[in-house]
Formats: sequence, C-alpha cells, structure tokens
Amino acid sequence: MRVVQEIEKLKSDIFSDDWDKVKASVNRLFEIGGQENIDYLIGLLDQSNSGVRNAVALTFRDNEFSDALEPILNAINKKENKGYTGTMVYALDKLDCRLKLKELFDILFDNNSYEVQNHILTILDEQTFEFTEADLLGIKTKWEKLKDNWNELNNVDKDNLREHDIDQGLVQSFIDGYVTYLEQR
Repeated sequence: MRVVQEIEKLKSDIFSDDWDKVKASVNRLFEIGGQENIDYLIGLLDQSNSGVRNAVALTFRDNEFSDALEPILNAINKKENKGYTGTMVYALDKLDCRLKLKELFDILFDNNSYEVQNHILTILDEQTFEFTEADLLGIKTKWEKLKDNWNELNNVDKDNLREHDIDQGLVQSFIDGYVTYLEQR
C-alpha cells in the first residue's frame, strides 16, 4: 500500500469504535511522521471524542514528544473536556514540564478528580522545574484562597483519612516545598 493511501486509511481508522485500532492507527501515523501528520495528530486533541484525544495523548507520552505539551495543556484546560482529562494529564509525566509549574498547580487546584490530582502530584514530585517569584506567589495566593475548603471540595474526611486521599496536608507539603524558594531570595 502506498504511503498516501496508508495515511488516509489510518486517519479513517482513528475514528473507529475499536480502541486497539484507534491506538494502533495513531501510533503508526506518528511513526510515519512528517510535520503534516504530527500537526494532524495535535489537531485531534481538539476532538470532542475523548477516546481519540486519549489515544493521541498516550502516543505523545510513549514517544516523550514534548512538542505536544502546549496542545495537551490547552485540551486539559478546555471546559468542555472537564471530567475527561485524566489520561491527558497522565501523558504529561513523560513530557518536559519544567516551565509549567504554575500551570500544573492550576490543574491540581481546579480539578477534584483523584486521578488527575495524583498524576499532577507525581509530575511535581518527579520533574525539576524552573519558575519565577511571580509563579510561586501566584501558586501561594491561589492555595491560600482554596486550602481551608480543600478537604470538603475533594470529599476528604480529615478525621478518617484513607491511604489514597489527597488531603489538604499533602497538598500543603508540595506547596511548602516550592514556596521555600521565596524565603531564600
């Protein structure tokens, strides 16, 4: 099969109801490469179909394709995708997020999904970040407004914590880890 025909078939198969076919098609299109195909895949992050978005995000993750960082962040932050972003956030952990500390905290603060919060905390724990004083002040300010209601907003019973709860104290420890840089300046 000629490459042009293969590409057209892959693009068609991406919209299949068969997850394995969708994932394989996205992977193969990425393997074929070329700016036009990469741009096409990035454009799929705007799809209303969460399965297509997830397949694309996982392919970018598997290939550590950090050029997709901004488009994935944009898709995560679209209000119409709220509640369907866990896989896209998961994809971020293999991308270079070092300049996105504030954006990651924004996702953490704006989302009460355990899956999303857990992925964000993993990224915050495992990656190294570059940030400004303004970034840290913004994070601190947003947290100060939110922290007293954190447990309630996230259905965490502070008197009966479960092992997987992401409670106020845990988030505070992450905040403190970064805000200490303000005191060192």
